[in-house]
Amino acid sequence: MRNQGQSSRLGRRRLTPRWGDSLAPLLDVIFLLVIFLLVSARFDQTRTILVDLPQAEGTVVQSTPLDPLVLVLLQDGSMRWRGDLISPSRLTDHLTQLPPEQRLRPFTVQADRGVPLESGIQVLEMLRLLGWSQVEFEVSGAPDATGFLEDRDSEG
Repeated sequence: MRNQGQSSRLGRRRLTPRWGDSLAPLLDVIFLLVIFLLVSARFDQTRTILVDLPQAEGTVVQSTPLDPLVLVLLQDGSMRWRGDLISPSRLTDHLTQLPPEQRLRPFTVQADRGVPLESGIQVLEMLRLLGWSQVEFEVSGAPDATGFLEDRDSEG
């Protein structure tokens, strides 16, 4: 025969947990943190090496503002380089005299709508052969009486 006191005691659910049931995970976490800190802590003295670093000497180079590289193609087939009319052969001579680092800068070709497409393609091919890889091509309206194209910011 069974003891009814034990079976009723085992079958009942305990409403309040024992203090050890809720405290054990907390103690496990604290124990792991202590072990982690002991393993990661350094108990030896660190040694330092004294180094005499040299003082930097030099002058600040003043950079001059660079002129934009802009070529203007006009409707009559002529070209303007830095404000002056220029022939394609003289333009090639001027561009080959520029230092090699200038070829890393963007080159802008401005043309009005009346310029034949062939002229623009010839200029782009010439710039490619001379080493320019960043070429911007801008197309705007007809030039004014002075032969200059209108400013980009003057659109109203």
